[in-house]
Amino acid sequence: MRTIILAAGRGSRLGPLTDQRPKSLVPLAGIPMLTRLLNALRTAGLSDITIVTGYQADLIGKAAPDCRTLHSPRWAQTNMAASLLVAADAGLLDDGAVISYSDIVVEPRVLTTLLSAPPAPLTLPVNTAWLDVWSERMTNPLADAERLILDADGTVLDIGGTPRGLHEVHAQFMGLLRLDPDGARQLISFYRGTLSADPAAERWDTTTLLRAWLNAGGTARTVPVRGGWLEVDTPEDRDRYEQLHRLGHLAAICALDTTERDGDNR
Repeated sequence: MRTIILAAGRGSRLGPLTDQRPKSLVPLAGIPMLTRLLNALRTAGLSDITIVTGYQADLIGKAAPDCRTLHSPRWAQTNMAASLLVAADAGLLDDGAVISYSDIVVEPRVLTTLLSAPPAPLTLPVNTAWLDVWSERMTNPLADAERLILDADGTVLDIGGTPRGLHEVHAQFMGLLRLDPDGARQLISFYRGTLSADPAAERWDTTTLLRAWLNAGGTARTVPVRGGWLEVDTPEDRDRYEQLHRLGHLAAICALDTTERDGDNR
């Protein structure tokens, strides 16, 4: 299955760490996050990889010479949903695809779980152990967590926005999703129609797009995964993860050693 990595943004919340490089090339324990992600993808058997670039695009091309790149010319005015449209315009979603953020670290098992999930137009892996990550990152986990409400069979009822309590966070979106051809066609068609009516939708992030899609009658299924994932939004996130890694405590949340080399080189 084809993979699309959304890597156009600068990552302004990372402050000076992205002054000279895109967020995907910020290192975690000495290895750029993009390299860790590519290693995990390839270990999981995903080798047809396209990266949608924007800020400092040339650096991403040099860091991932074996990957196809597509440039989002309006990256500074748009967001991740618009980057997804760049891939769709190039025909890269016609056969379905795995979509990934670029500022995440995932163990290969997260990806193999997603790939082996039952067929569905749109499938999200969700982290059921999200509170372990957020409790290490901040004093009040609910200050940054997003609402994710599921029904008993794992269908998404609501996603995005600030939760009113832990009861509205059944798990956490991991910045990954799988689209089958029909799901890609429907989601992109919906987004194009929305943009025609409201050009401001070009600023939507992925969860905003998914929430609007659900409200319009779309469906999304989930597959639960316990841990094996990190997101790096701020310098403090990275510093905390590296501290836990040095102490030998990070592996219980996400095992970085599984992302240091791809499976072909083990």
